[in-house]
Amino acid sequence: MTDPKAIIAEDTKAISPFWRRLPWFFAFPLQADVLARMLLLSLLGFLADLVAWNLFLVLSVIGLLALRQGFDAMEAVSQGRLTAKHRMTFIPGPGGAKLPWKALALFMLWAMLLTSLVSADRVFLGSVVALLLSVSLPACVMVLSTTNSLSQALNPANWLFVIRQVGKPYVLLVVFLLLLLDGTPRSLDLLVPLVGVDMALPTALFTVLYVSQIMFAMMGYALYQFQQVLGLHGGYGVVRSGRRSETRGVTGANDTSAEGIALRLAEGDEDGAVELAYEQQRLNPYDLAIQDRYHKLLLLADRKDRALAHGQRYLRLLVRLARNGEALELLLRLRELDPDFLPDSPELRLPLATAAFERGDTDATVVALVRSFDRYHPHHPDVPAVYFLSARLMNERLGNHDAALVVLRAVRQKFPEHPLTPAVERYQTILERQHDGQQKAGTGIR
Repeated sequence: MTDPKAIIAEDTKAISPFWRRLPWFFAFPLQADVLARMLLLSLLGFLADLVAWNLFLVLSVIGLLALRQGFDAMEAVSQGRLTAKHRMTFIPGPGGAKLPWKALALFMLWAMLLTSLVSADRVFLGSVVALLLSVSLPACVMVLSTTNSLSQALNPANWLFVIRQVGKPYVLLVVFLLLLLDGTPRSLDLLVPLVGVDMALPTALFTVLYVSQIMFAMMGYALYQFQQVLGLHGGYGVVRSGRRSETRGVTGANDTSAEGIALRLAEGDEDGAVELAYEQQRLNPYDLAIQDRYHKLLLLADRKDRALAHGQRYLRLLVRLARNGEALELLLRLRELDPDFLPDSPELRLPLATAAFERGDTDATVVALVRSFDRYHPHHPDVPAVYFLSARLMNERLGNHDAALVVLRAVRQKFPEHPLTPAVERYQTILERQHDGQQKAGTGIR
C-alpha cells in the first residue's frame, strides 16, 4: 500500500502550469489591490497633463512606481499569493524600493550596448545581440527580483541557470511576453482614437500598466511553478550561478570588527564587545556569520531580552534564505530561553513547522507553531498547508487517524481550488483505504 509520505514530494506538481492560466493572468490587474494602484498612477498622469506639470518628470515617476508595483506583485505571486485577500499580509522583502532603479540601470546598460553596436556599423551583430537579450530578459528580471542584485542580474550564467532549469516552458514564457509587448502599441492604436484627446494619456497609461502587471505576474508565477528546481522552495530565495547562494547580499564581508570584539572580550569588556557586535550586525543585516556571532555573544553575555528580540530578526533572515534547518535550531535555542517564544511573523510558522516535523523529534514545537494559526491569520495563504501539516502530524506522529481525516476533508471543502488540494485528496484517499482495511481486519471480514 502506498505510504502517505510518498506523495509529499509531489506537492508542487499540483501547481497548474502557467500556460494553462492565461485567463487568470489577464484578470490579475483587475484584482482590487492591483487595480487601485493602476488607477491612481493613471490619474496622476491625467492631472499632470491637465495642470501642465513637467510631463516627462511625471511620467518618469510613474514609470518607477509602476516598476515597484510590478516587482512587488512578482514577489507576491512567486510565493503563491494569487488573490488580493492572500496579499493582505504580504510584506515585500528588504531592498525592494531599490529594485526599480536597478531595473532602470539594467535597461539603460542594455540600450547603451545596442546603441554602441549600431553606431559602429555592426548592425547584424546588434540584431543578434538584441535577439539574445530579448530572449534572456525574463530570466534576467527573475534573477534581479530574487537576488535584488544588479551584478547578479547582469551575469549571463544566472540567466542560463534559470533558462536551463525551467526548460522548454521558458520558450513559451518568452513567446507570451513578446506577444504582450507587441500587442500593446496595437491596442493603443485602437483605444486612443475611441476615447478622444482628453483621455488619451490616462488611457495609454492604464493600458501600459495593465500589460506590465500581466507580465510581472507571469514571471512571478513561473518562479512559483518552478520554485524547487530554481532553489526557491521554502522561501523567496536566491538564484546565483546555478546554485543557491549562502546569503542574500553580503557573504563573508570584510570582517574587520571580529578582532575588536575578541580584544574586548579578552579585556573583560563584555558590554563593549556586545555593542561593537551590535553595530556590525546592524550594518551587515544579511551576513549570516555576523548575525550568528552577535546571537552567540548575546547568549554568552546572558542578554536574554536582546537575544530574543534579535532572534526574531535572525529567524526571518534564515527562513528567507531557506536555511530552515538552521532556523529551527535557532528557534529551539530561543525557546530554551523562553518556553513561550514563537516567531512574530506568520510567514515563518509553516517553514519552521515543516522543518521540525521532518526532523521527527520535535512534535511539541510543530504543535506550538501551527496551533490556532487559522484563527489568528484566517486570510493567510499558508492556512491550507498548515492544515495539511497538522493532519500529517495527527496521523503520522500522534496516531489520531480520525482527526487527521476530519482536517483533510475540511481542507478540500474550504479550499477546493487551492494548488495543494490534489495532494490533500491523495493523502486522504490513502488514509481512508488504510482505515477501511484496519476496520475489516478488526472485524474479521475477508
